Amino acid sequence: MKKIFRLIPVLVLLIATSCEKLDINTNPVQPVTTSSNLRLPAILGNMAYHAYSHARYSSFHSFYLTSRYNTLAEEARWDYNQITRMGAWRWHYFDVGSNCIGLIERAEEEGSHNYMGVAKIILALSYLTATDSFGDMPFNQAYTGTFNPVYDPQEVVYQGVAKLLDEGIADIQRSGSGAQVMNEKSDLLYKGDMSKWIAFAHAIKARMLLHTANFQDGYDEVLAEAGAALNGFGDAIFNYSTAPTKDWERNMWGPTIPRPEWNFADIVNELNNTVSTDFFINYMKVNDQGLVHDPRLYKLTTPGAKNAYNGARASEGLTVEGWPTPTTPPTMDDFANLYNGYWTADNSPYPLFLKEELYFIKAEAAFYKNDKNTAYEAYRDGIMANMTRLGVASADIASYMASSKVKQSAGELLISDIMMQKYVALYLQPETWVDMRRYGYSATAYPGIYRPLNVLPEFGDKWIQRFPYDPQTEYIYNPQEIKRLGATARNWVLTPVWWAEKSQLKN
Repeated sequence: MKKIFRLIPVLVLLIATSCEKLDINTNPVQPVTTSSNLRLPAILGNMAYHAYSHARYSSFHSFYLTSRYNTLAEEARWDYNQITRMGAWRWHYFDVGSNCIGLIERAEEEGSHNYMGVAKIILALSYLTATDSFGDMPFNQAYTGTFNPVYDPQEVVYQGVAKLLDEGIADIQRSGSGAQVMNEKSDLLYKGDMSKWIAFAHAIKARMLLHTANFQDGYDEVLAEAGAALNGFGDAIFNYSTAPTKDWERNMWGPTIPRPEWNFADIVNELNNTVSTDFFINYMKVNDQGLVHDPRLYKLTTPGAKNAYNGARASEGLTVEGWPTPTTPPTMDDFANLYNGYWTADNSPYPLFLKEELYFIKAEAAFYKNDKNTAYEAYRDGIMANMTRLGVASADIASYMASSKVKQSAGELLISDIMMQKYVALYLQPETWVDMRRYGYSATAYPGIYRPLNVLPEFGDKWIQRFPYDPQTEYIYNPQEIKRLGATARNWVLTPVWWAEKSQLKN
């Protein structure tokens, strides 16, 4: 017994000593971190999903799409009061944002300033995409461990985005030979071409500055950033597999209607029950001799059963104004198929930023600087770039550029020419909804636009302005901030975001 009792203190000492070295929360045979080059591909894929999660709803609010059902809450009635998830919120903070923060930290440890800079540029784009849909949101207290962070005003978020972009460019420029190699395996956008990442950062900044230029006298800065971006710009496009077999390899706009297990049901596409609006189709009509439609219509959509290209009234189901036989209302067969267009096939690429957008940014800024020659040249360059991208035949491009749809001199150019051509070029992209809200859904910029009939009657004559915050996180875990903002109100989605409220383009 004496020997046993003598052993106990020794065992206790050994156990205590061992506990200092043993972490039961760490698996010694499984890594808990990974290098920068292995992190970046998933972040880029998540950014494509994030952009889509905004486009999924904004494409209805910006008159590209309307559902065959006039009772759908969010799409037809602007009624977000019953939603249980707003996946776009989580896509920013968790799928893109937190992983960008992790990449920045890891890249700093490695001395990989190339990855550090790229991560900041993606994080800036993700913040800009999110705040333009939601408005105020946590920035300064985000990722600090605070469970209920303060929502910063959107103006502060914009300042943070600008800082991230500037730092991202600076980090790339100071990257040295000791950094992790960035190539086509890790960089799915630019294959490690740092000059293109710098141009992309300038493009994001030009987009952001355009949102506020009209009330901050910022058109010179917009032109400077657009010019810097166009000097070596490469399209920011995420390419999905050319022969996808798994849901995560497919574009979310595709006809397979991907439903990845880790995704949200609320952002599954509804194009099988959706048609083009009359607003979109009417603008795509040319009706010049030998040119019935804008040739891009046949690239963005595919023929329906009757090879017809009608457009339905937004929010009114399959209602076509002036339908010749009202006793036999139209069916889905009377509209173009929205699947398997350039951007809506399973293997379609997903656009984060296209060169034609830069041209139209330049055109708009130059227009308001009264530099009509520069605006006109950029306007035509934007149309040409978009038609070439979509694969329109050279002869059809020439016919369209000479048609009545395209102004033939700088003196004829109107702001509606620029904005409507940008509208076509950015088909299904969330940035179009930003533009429409900047202009207050004005017919000056968007001739023929109308307020949908079937929105909630209680909304009066107001237009939709934002998304609600995610009910499963913000309204439960950060209720004091939601209450402070007034985001519990049924008409919260009618409250303009900062740059829309301040805009002087509305009339």
